[in-house]
Amino acid sequence: MDTVKVVMQSSSRNLTFKEATDSILETGLRRFFTGLAIPFYSYGFINAVVFTAYKESLSIFDATGQSPFANAMAGAISGAVQLIPAVPVEVIKIRQQSIASHPGEKQLTARKCIHTILRMQGFTGFYSGTIIQAFRDIPGLTAYFYAYSESIKIGKHIGLSTFWSAFIGGAISGALSWCVSMPFDVIKTRQQVGNGITITNVLNTLLKEKSYKIFFRGFNVVITRAFVVNACTFAVYETVYEHLKKY
Repeated sequence: MDTVKVVMQSSSRNLTFKEATDSILETGLRRFFTGLAIPFYSYGFINAVVFTAYKESLSIFDATGQSPFANAMAGAISGAVQLIPAVPVEVIKIRQQSIASHPGEKQLTARKCIHTILRMQGFTGFYSGTIIQAFRDIPGLTAYFYAYSESIKIGKHIGLSTFWSAFIGGAISGALSWCVSMPFDVIKTRQQVGNGITITNVLNTLLKEKSYKIFFRGFNVVITRAFVVNACTFAVYETVYEHLKKY
């Protein structure tokens, strides 16, 4: 689904979900998994950074973890901290995925992508789009953890177990965070696809379409994924965390 989203966002045409899916299928089923390797090995670490930064920040602002403001601030800090490992992963992944629907081009491996970035832009190329990703991730994770903390309180208040409170809260917070982040995600994808493209260049191109819908391209894909992924993420996280607290 992530590959479909990137193809929709990076295309100069206003592709529907079906059109993006069909264009990838024309190049082979394996193209749906383009760019999987780097995220597969790194997302666990990135999530560990996010949750550790969140928990440590929350303990400073409010040891009880009950303050909505403290949860929001801790979310913002975690969003800033995780940019260090997350931006290079996004740059490599997006450059691989952006050509998934190009039938005339060979699949770009992670190694070749890394070599190309180093040759063309140097090490700084791995941090292309950092500013716009900060605009996406910091407000997004602020909304994410704020919504989650409030959802957990409501879930426990009405008698749900920790697992189900976390599952439902994760689904809600994941969807809400993408509502906040989506316009920045479209800009980020466009900027990270190319070499040396500025935010201004991307905005000028997008604004020529004269429709706010361009800033929500791929929204149906990310919302569907957000419900499932974040529900499972928080349910597992809370279950493991509760278990580890016993030792």
